Amino acid sequence: MPISDDLKELILSRGSHFDIKKRAIGRGMKTLRMSGITKIAEGVTTIEEILRTTIDDRQ
Repeated sequence: MPISDDLKELILSRGSHFDIKKRAIGRGMKTLRMSGITKIAEGVTTIEEILRTTIDDRQ
């Protein structure tokens, strides 16, 4: 994912992890768990595998 100017500025100004993540998701980034949910729907993997290998990204 290309880093937009506003996201770059937030990173350089030492924005919080939460704020950076929120902005990146707003710009189209998918977390590993989000991508995993897509793979579950496509039948590529199982929910157990995604829960085992990714972190809860709801915070």
